[in-house]
Formats: sequence, structure tokens, C-alpha cells
Amino acid sequence: MDKTQIIESLIPGALLSYEKYNILPSLTIAQAILETGWLQYVKGNNIFGIKWKEGCGYEVQEFNTHEFINGVSTPMVCEFRKYDTLEASILDHGKLLSFNRYKSVITSKNYKEACQNVYNSGYCTDDEYPEKLIAIIEQNKLYVYDCAPRSENTTDEDIKYLQKCLNSMKIRDVNNNVLVVDGASGPLTIGTIKKLQQILNLSIDGICGPEVLSGVKAIMEKPLCSINSTEDKTAIRYIQWRTGSAIDGIYGNETIRFVKQYQRSNKLVIDGIVGNGTWQSLLS
Repeated sequence: MDKTQIIESLIPGALLSYEKYNILPSLTIAQAILETGWLQYVKGNNIFGIKWKEGCGYEVQEFNTHEFINGVSTPMVCEFRKYDTLEASILDHGKLLSFNRYKSVITSKNYKEACQNVYNSGYCTDDEYPEKLIAIIEQNKLYVYDCAPRSENTTDEDIKYLQKCLNSMKIRDVNNNVLVVDGASGPLTIGTIKKLQQILNLSIDGICGPEVLSGVKAIMEKPLCSINSTEDKTAIRYIQWRTGSAIDGIYGNETIRFVKQYQRSNKLVIDGIVGNGTWQSLLS
């Protein structure tokens, strides 16, 4: 395979790892390339050299390697995990980086931060590791896989507005934190948009498009919602999510019950109607 084909073979797994573990695809692909010399040195689809241990859920394979013992490179036979596919190896790598030790990698705002943070977290001891990764990313334009494409006419201000609204709506990122309002459609914002799209029953692509912006605007306008509501399905779906009711966009008896529970817990008027007071609490 040439370099383009190698990158294409890594993209599906990298995007899945991005969706599941929030690891930037550019970092995943660059590490795979660097660790294997463009997939020249791969055994049992183990791209990242992850060791095998009892109960890990993977088959074991042995091969010769070198380990540093008291500062001396020592040849030895080690046990490594064996994967059915490259994608399985990539997802296991994402799972590894999801551990608390690598939290700074997951919260990185861009590929340069991610490359530095993966080194700072102790992934390897090569002082030049971040620079090597960044060079691979930039030479091959891998950063294009890190951000969702924008809909036509979507601006930085649209994304800032959306980020502010998501924070007000208590829809948090993958780390349960509020979003930085920076107008950038980075991994944390994309993941949070996907949560919103799931709540509102929209296509889940993480893109700040007209449907997403229209849905958020409908909620932020705080329509009066009660048993008689029939036209505010978007706002009702959000209310149902916030109060723990089943999400179907229908303001029925179950929704009233959960709204009353929310009102009781937040010392509001307990009437089962989402008016100004309840909306202020929901979006405060």
C-alpha cells in the first residue's frame, strides 16, 4: 500500500475512536504511522504495541523486543495482544487513552496540544515524540479529520451562540464539563452537538447546521409548555430530557409527573406547567 492507502485504511477506526473515546483522529493516525513505520512493522494487527495480560479479552502473541532495564536496552521475549483487525487495535488504543492518566489528551483543543499531552502523560520517553507526530499530521494534512465540516453559511458566531446555549441547557461534553465558547467546532463541541441531536431526534453528525440552530432557538425562546402543547415538540423533547421523562415530544401525563417532581425538587410552583419560572431554572 502507498501512503494514501495506508491513511485510508486507518481512517475508519480513528473516526470510531474519536466518536467513542474523543481521541483526535489526526493523533491516532499519526501514532499508528510513527509506531509502525507506515504499517511496515505490524504483527497480529497490533499497531500500538499494547502488551497482553490475563483477562484483557484478546489472544496472546509473543515476539522479540527490547525493554529498558536500569537504563540498558535488553533483548527479551514479551507477550502482546493480537487483534482481528486494525480497527480493533485502534479502538483498544482509544480505550487506553481514555484512562484518567491521559485526561489532558482527551481535553486537548487541537492536534498540537494532543501530541504534546500524550508525551507529557508518559506514553513514551522520546523527547522528540510530539514533534514527530506533528510533522506527520501536517505533512499529510491529517488535521482535516479532526473537525466536523460546517454547513454552508455557518459562522464562528453561530458556533459560539450554540456553545453558549448548550452550556445553558446543561448539555455537557464527554468529560461532563461546560464547553469553551471559542467558535471552534472541535471534538468536545462536536460530541456535545451529537448529544443535542440525539435528544431532538435529528441526524447525528455533530455539525452545527440549520436544524441544530433552529432547534436550540426554539428552546431558548422558552415557549409555554403544558398538557395542551401540540406545536412545541422540540422544546418538549428537551424538557423531557432534563426532567428524566421518556423523550417522545408529547406532553402527556408522564411528562407532567416528571415536571412536577422537578418543580418540587427545585422549590418551584408545582403545577406541571413549564412557564417562565421553570424555564429560568432549566436554563439558569
